Amino acid sequence: MNRDLSERVENAINASGALKGLADFFKNLLVSVFHKTPLRPIKLFFNGTWVEHPLHAVLVDVPLGAWTAVILLDLVALLFGVQGLEFASGLVLGLGTLAALGAIIAGLMDYMDTLPPIQSVAFTHGVTNILATALFAISFLLRLGGGWAITLDRALFSIFGYLVVLAGSFLGGHMVFRQGALVNQNAFRVGPKEFVNVMAVKELPENQPRRVDVQGSPVLLIRRGQEIFAIGAVCSHLGGPLEKGELDGDTIECPLHDSRFLIRDGSVKAGPATSPVPAYETRTQDGQLQVRLKK
Repeated sequence: MNRDLSERVENAINASGALKGLADFFKNLLVSVFHKTPLRPIKLFFNGTWVEHPLHAVLVDVPLGAWTAVILLDLVALLFGVQGLEFASGLVLGLGTLAALGAIIAGLMDYMDTLPPIQSVAFTHGVTNILATALFAISFLLRLGGGWAITLDRALFSIFGYLVVLAGSFLGGHMVFRQGALVNQNAFRVGPKEFVNVMAVKELPENQPRRVDVQGSPVLLIRRGQEIFAIGAVCSHLGGPLEKGELDGDTIECPLHDSRFLIRDGSVKAGPATSPVPAYETRTQDGQLQVRLKK
């Protein structure tokens, strides 16, 4: 069976030992700077927990839109001789390049949390887009020092940059839609809608997270006196097993990247996660603990 282009590209990237080595080195470097250091708040800001959405995905729209407009303006000026577009093209080019710097920083903060086989693809995606940004920056600087005139050499830097960023965007789309990077790991949890038996209440120890399977959904149970909390057992960020995390007050911390969720309702207390985990209602009947997805 013939493999499609996405799969062939992914396999080629993951087969490269050199790319894997560079990806590991750069990830470890970022981790040493931003993970559990005074600079961690910068990482969490660019992860996007505060907007409940990965910030990188929001920021990339600005440079892509701006650079598309630059290509259009440049081609209209060069092919049809339309005058008066020079400053507009340069201004939009500068805006897109500036916004790309923010998107790059956000992407790097997300890259820190990637695991194989996504990691090498993410590294290639990042390097490709950084190269594209550099080409657009060169085009902008040439215009800035040359009265904003649209000339073929300046436009070519933008055109080459646009082709490169299209390749980077292809890899980014592959990571999200084929590999599931930054996708809420609990997006398709839909039940149970009615109470179902889980276990005998007496078998649930005090203050010891216990993972159970409830009709195919992993659920984390935590008992405190007469109160029993139930939330999704899979971290929404990258699927970390919350039952192996640290219970701290009213939160549970993911053992992979330290996201914290409230055990009462599954909401995000600290990133890098941007989506809550599912919350479940609990009740006891005839000594059995029952749960259902919170409505």
